[in-house]
Amino acid sequence: MLTGFPLKEYLMKIKNEDGNFKEKWIPSEMLSVYTQLPCGDYEFLDQSRMSYATPAWLPRETNPNGTILLIDDYTRANSLFMQATMELINTGRYISWSLPENTNIVLSSNPDNGSYSVTSLDSAQKSRFINFTVKFDIEPWAKWAEESNLDNRAINFCLSYFSEIFTEANGLKGINPRSYVTFCNAISGIENWDKPENLAMILNISKGCFHDEENVIGSLFTVFVKNKLDKLIAPKDMLLGDWSTIKTKIKQCVYDEYNNYHPEIASVLATRLLNYAMLYFNTKGSETKKVQERLIEIIDNDTMLFSEDLIFNIVKTLAVKNSAKMNKLMIHPKIRSKMF
Repeated sequence: MLTGFPLKEYLMKIKNEDGNFKEKWIPSEMLSVYTQLPCGDYEFLDQSRMSYATPAWLPRETNPNGTILLIDDYTRANSLFMQATMELINTGRYISWSLPENTNIVLSSNPDNGSYSVTSLDSAQKSRFINFTVKFDIEPWAKWAEESNLDNRAINFCLSYFSEIFTEANGLKGINPRSYVTFCNAISGIENWDKPENLAMILNISKGCFHDEENVIGSLFTVFVKNKLDKLIAPKDMLLGDWSTIKTKIKQCVYDEYNNYHPEIASVLATRLLNYAMLYFNTKGSETKKVQERLIEIIDNDTMLFSEDLIFNIVKTLAVKNSAKMNKLMIHPKIRSKMF
């Protein structure tokens, strides 16, 4: 309910802790609370007014850093609600109340293209906000997936084929991050993806999740498993494992049997390592020595494991977000030569 309920208020003078009186509008339902104050601590003024109670879901106080009022799935709401919010969206006010200063209203909605059950917006409604088409961004998704402990193999698959998975030009209109996470959760309990019977089950799950008769995701998944990309080293091992073993495993991932370097695989591993390192910083607090030492070992390794641009991105991101914890790394000669 947008307007709440009709509310009668009375103007009173209330004594503050400093002994001064301050005028305040008191709802009729709260009068019994204030009239229990000691005599002389309050005074009724001969004024009253009728207004509407502010809905509980609206922000109450001004935030100097700004407040966001998010109305999710706006066009799935009852049309009466959508009509009622037109003035709120346009001016930030509704009858007797208004939003705090620095409040930004954000509406989210699925597109009105026939693929979703939404209510169409008329010209008057559209004129009250700026419309943007939001596209899938793999970087924040990958960070969220790492924090949510999503299946390692499923994260690698998404990082390897995200442009193919989430591009409608490929005809995959039923695929979005939510349906992909459903797919990930459904297959995470399957241990060996390369077993024929397990792979067949995964392909059937793919068809059920994405409603794609051609099963494009299933085809990509088959290639992913065939290339053994589901066997890539986990980021936790890259960061915390014994370096004498880990450097060999990373090399086996980014180089093929003919010693050809595969930058696309290195990019996936670098993204996973960066996101896990940031998660490690957040959970381990001041225990950052391991992160710095491992990055230095990667940089100083005889064989290039990550290209200079990948190393630069990892160090820059960690330095920006955790500058106080990256002192040792920033004085490393190879890092200084690239950063300054």
